[in-house]
Amino acid sequence: MTSEDSPRAYHHGNLRAELLDTAIEQLREQGTEDLSLRALARAIGVSQTAPYRHFADKGELLAAMATRGYRNLLATLETAGRSAGSNPADQLVAFAHAYVAYAADNPQLFKLMFGPAAQPVERYPELRDASRETFLLVQQILKAGMDAGLFREQDVTYLANAAWAGIHGLATL
Repeated sequence: MTSEDSPRAYHHGNLRAELLDTAIEQLREQGTEDLSLRALARAIGVSQTAPYRHFADKGELLAAMATRGYRNLLATLETAGRSAGSNPADQLVAFAHAYVAYAADNPQLFKLMFGPAAQPVERYPELRDASRETFLLVQQILKAGMDAGLFREQDVTYLANAAWAGIHGLATL
């Protein structure tokens, strides 16, 4: 076995974060159905029961992965919004580009974030909150555009859903 084939040795630090990092890395190569807590333990070099101190089951692991995906997406959108300046219309365009790029760069994680594997979100409060924060950012930009007279006044939740659906549709195509 070469050093590339051997599992990474886990020594100190945050096992939960290492498990998430490794799971997301493995997700790039395989689907969620092939992920397992025991295989992650082997890959990191810890006992096969160690991951269960952080995740009760695979569902919790998938929800944590999706939560991290949403947080990374939110950070990506916030950065895109800041770089676009103060104009809400420009920010929305930047959001759309950043959203589609995020989906293209992280196809398996993106699929997990919006798919049935990490559902129902009510079971995973951190996932629900991360998803809502991302949606609220879109609502804030739309509201700012309405307040500035750039967008027609309408129900901001409806408009955010419509905008998200359109951008999400582009990203999944």
